[in-house]
Amino acid sequence: MKIEFRIKRYNPDDGGSPEPYLQAYMVDVTEGMTVLEALLKISEEQDPTLAFRKSCRSAICGSCAMTVNGTARLTCNLQVLPEVEKMGSMTIEPLHNHRPVKDLVVDMTPFWNKIEKISPYLMPSSTSGSNAVTAEAEELIDQSQRCVMCGVCNAECSSLEIDERYAAPAALAKAWRFVGDVRDGSVVKRLERLSEEHGMWDCVRCVRCTQYCPKGVSPLKQIERLRSEAMKAGILDNHGAKHVEAMAGSVEKFGRLDEAAMTFKTLGFLKSLGKIPLGIRMELHGKMPHPYIVAQIEAIEEVREIYKEAGKKAGLKEKKKE
Repeated sequence: MKIEFRIKRYNPDDGGSPEPYLQAYMVDVTEGMTVLEALLKISEEQDPTLAFRKSCRSAICGSCAMTVNGTARLTCNLQVLPEVEKMGSMTIEPLHNHRPVKDLVVDMTPFWNKIEKISPYLMPSSTSGSNAVTAEAEELIDQSQRCVMCGVCNAECSSLEIDERYAAPAALAKAWRFVGDVRDGSVVKRLERLSEEHGMWDCVRCVRCTQYCPKGVSPLKQIERLRSEAMKAGILDNHGAKHVEAMAGSVEKFGRLDEAAMTFKTLGFLKSLGKIPLGIRMELHGKMPHPYIVAQIEAIEEVREIYKEAGKKAGLKEKKKE
């Protein structure tokens, strides 16, 4: 079956100001052929200048991650025919949120710099030898250990798209692998660094990292675990933690979110004043939350009972840890 492959090409050595462009190739696709196999076929039979990365062909090394029909995928385990049947076309581009080097090859240097910043190695404490790694303890970090550093999650990250300094999901998921390890002796220091600007609190929970991760790492889940541990450790002097406290306090007090007060509780009065221009634009578009005249819901005591029970359970868990 002949299928058209539209591939994003880019060669900085073309001279002048080379612009990316799409080039079409007709490929004779057989049942079970993967996108990577099709690219190899194009390279071997039609265009040896086509640049792309590949290695294991078994979804282990992560080298062949590319954008296929708009989303980041591992091309070695993505079959052509089911994808074309589903999407109606085959367009291949380099990973989003990464600088193209040539054709489908991207610069992974920023990716590795982010990984390096989270200190991706165990830092045992003097007493860590006495911390046996139980099956339950291993399960806590199991998902984060599955990462093959393919960059798919970073390519789909909404926060990284607007802030290149953001730590990004791959590094944060890897950070949980060590924060969640019972043998690590630098948990608080790690969490303090991760709570700084451009860190874990900048995640907007778009869920795309978890949706498209090819190895089931669930980066968002690991980020939420990091946030929870940071708050338990008393690392609260940041906008993210203050926002969580404001939300929880609002629901406990009123039974609902008092959105009009959230900015002041999160940023403080003076910094909130700087948001006035944004507030005006929101009001003009009908998106400005207004204060409730009667804020408290009926049967508010039922909501507060839930908080009391949750507090009791949290206390029991802390005692078990001790």
